[in-house]
Amino acid sequence: MGKRTVSRKSDNATRSHRRLRIRLGWNREVQLSLLFWITVSLVTYLLLPSRALQIAGYSPGSIAQRDIRATRSFLVEDEDTTAARKREAAAQVPVVYDYDQDQTLKNYQIVREFFRTMRETVISQRVAYELFMEEIQVSSPADRVGLTRELDLQRSDAVSDRLVASGTLIEKIALDLDPEELAPLFAEGFSERMESILSAALRPIQVVPIVENRESLLRERGRGITLRTISPESKEILLEDFSGVMSLEIARSEVRKVINSVNWTGYDNELHRLMEKLALDLVRPNLTFNRSETENRRKKAVQETSPVYYQVQKGEIIVRVGDPITEEQLLKIVELERLTPAIGRTSMILGQFLFVSILLFTFYIVLRVGYPQISSDLKGLIIIAIVIVFQIALLKGFLILFQALSNTYPGLTEESLRLAAPYALASMVVGTLFPLMVPMVVTAVVSIFSAAFFEWSHMVFVYSFLGGLAATFSVIHCQQRSSLIRAGLAVSGAHILVALVFQLYAGEIFAASTVPGMIAAAGSGIFVSLIASLAIPAIESTFNVASDMKLMELANLNQPALKEMILRAPGSYHHSVLVGSLAEAAAEEIGANPLLARVAAVYHDIGKMSKPEYFVENQEDRDNRHANLSPNMSALILSSHVKDGVEIGREYHLPRRIIDIIKQHHGTRLISYFYNKAKEQEDPSVQTVDPKDFRYPGPKPQSREAALVMLADAVEAASKVLSSPTPSRIRGVIQKVINDIFIDGQLDESNLTLRDLHQIAKSFTRTITGILHHRIDYPESHGGVSDDTKEKRSKNGTAPDQEPEGPILPESTEDPGGKDTEGTGKT
Repeated sequence: MGKRTVSRKSDNATRSHRRLRIRLGWNREVQLSLLFWITVSLVTYLLLPSRALQIAGYSPGSIAQRDIRATRSFLVEDEDTTAARKREAAAQVPVVYDYDQDQTLKNYQIVREFFRTMRETVISQRVAYELFMEEIQVSSPADRVGLTRELDLQRSDAVSDRLVASGTLIEKIALDLDPEELAPLFAEGFSERMESILSAALRPIQVVPIVENRESLLRERGRGITLRTISPESKEILLEDFSGVMSLEIARSEVRKVINSVNWTGYDNELHRLMEKLALDLVRPNLTFNRSETENRRKKAVQETSPVYYQVQKGEIIVRVGDPITEEQLLKIVELERLTPAIGRTSMILGQFLFVSILLFTFYIVLRVGYPQISSDLKGLIIIAIVIVFQIALLKGFLILFQALSNTYPGLTEESLRLAAPYALASMVVGTLFPLMVPMVVTAVVSIFSAAFFEWSHMVFVYSFLGGLAATFSVIHCQQRSSLIRAGLAVSGAHILVALVFQLYAGEIFAASTVPGMIAAAGSGIFVSLIASLAIPAIESTFNVASDMKLMELANLNQPALKEMILRAPGSYHHSVLVGSLAEAAAEEIGANPLLARVAAVYHDIGKMSKPEYFVENQEDRDNRHANLSPNMSALILSSHVKDGVEIGREYHLPRRIIDIIKQHHGTRLISYFYNKAKEQEDPSVQTVDPKDFRYPGPKPQSREAALVMLADAVEAASKVLSSPTPSRIRGVIQKVINDIFIDGQLDESNLTLRDLHQIAKSFTRTITGILHHRIDYPESHGGVSDDTKEKRSKNGTAPDQEPEGPILPESTEDPGGKDTEGTGKT
């Protein structure tokens, strides 16, 4: 019954796990598809010619790269000539002046009517006053007081009436006077003589145009002004002769002469000044500039001006290849692009999209064949996609910048400046993070995209491709940040060489553009190294990946994780260092990444820091920590160091490649000692022992470096139990360990070949033999066997004077005292 329950639970767990894997696999396919199409869309958008790049190289005086033929008949406006015509039309419109010729006469008539009214008022007031005085004289003393009081009231009312009438006049014609200032005229009685003096002063200017600022008027001489009369019958004339127009200052001067010519003998000086001030105030401009009407007429003239067009016939060659482009031709080219039918634009976008899709899909297939682990690594593909998109966007930005510079500084040609663009940036960045073939394929892809910017220029493709190859091979196993500078210099050298070859091919080696072109080519490598030195750390930090430069930093003993491991699990650290030496030497033999193998090996057992006392290399007191534990619990503790290592690696922000190897360095191997011990204690009537409970969680090694760490880990542990490490014994143990791991299927996903395993075995043998070289017995040993050797043989169950008949295999050397080998012969 117990067996069925366990079996049913196991089947259910298997089905759930299978469903989960299918779901995750589907999600991964969706993620990869989304990444692919997003990348295709971005690259297509960037490769489409923008407004700036559609006419890249098409500036006045530049050389046409191809024949440009009109695909349709059209008219193109000459905007500069049209704008000049509109400015000329606006300038030809005369300014408008409004002329109110009756203004002075109207104001004088109002003043004359006021004079007559006030003269009658003054006379009537005087008559009334005289009558009151006669009545007062003939009245009795008793009535005289009342009449006198009434006379005072009459005088007060007369003064008020005068002030009201004066205020009305001042307000009506806006005189610059106070009512009190008219007192001298009231005293004089507004006589006809004063009225005639005022009339004589204003008569010379009544029908003369008066303008406030004659200088402004004279600026219109030669073009004339539009004189618009303000009257019931409004009319306009073009006035070109301004001799009859009087300035306000001169008009007032004429009035002042007339006033001063009067014989004022016997009159009060105040009356003289009052009449002069009143006459001058009545002299006002009657010819005024109408700004609003002038602007409206000029706008209308601009709107009515017809644009100037160039006519282009269908099939007409606008410019021929090799000819300098004129401003007129440039206008036609721009208009032709604007008038390109929408279907043509759509077709171009669709073709570009399909081209990018095919190229990037080919790139993915190459990755899938050559590096399947990278093609299924979403994070790695995201990094590659970002680098490619960033490279293309940067190229486009540089080209727009170079075009602006060449237009601003005529001495800088765009053909020379474009050599300074960072074509090899993607190659350098990807080359520091991925195996060799990946940056080489990226170089080819980016070079094709770069050539697309210049109408598939073969020169640009070769220039970009060779520079990218120089960057790729310069950063292979680049272990120092300063190496990027050397890589940049290599790119500069490659670019200078290619530029010289093409100058020589074109027969322009001694042209004036050669030196600027060489300087730009040298600058390209500098730009690449500078930008890469900023981009690589950003990518490492953002995506938690490691270049060889980062790996060198992680190998430093001052790293916090290693310092803690040395303190808490010194035996495990020493073991890891030896594993790193084995893995590094073997990686060099098979062409894997030696630095990655060594650094990953140093960190692969950091999980043992959580429970160091359960691993024999850290048991100084040799206590058996597993003596009181069940086999299942012991196996669980041993396998947990993989999970703990992953958690510690994430805590210390180790790169993903290191964490993956920590997770994979035991694969799904069997913890054989405790499995066999559990089998010995098994009671079939209660429950059977499932080998799955005694295996590491995996996954199996997914890379050659992870497989090397697994093999080196097992070999180093197995070599420790050799009592007499002769070369033949070492070779036999190593071959046995590698065979067991291979037969167990742990290397199925690592991309290792049988030839690789053969070379790995030879490398391990050479390294272990160097470490465990033969030692002579010390004099105090008896019978040629040292006490240490006797003790070791005793612990291994072998008589002190008897060697084991065959190689001691990891799975058969478990020790109840906690010396579990985790399937590799060590703890």
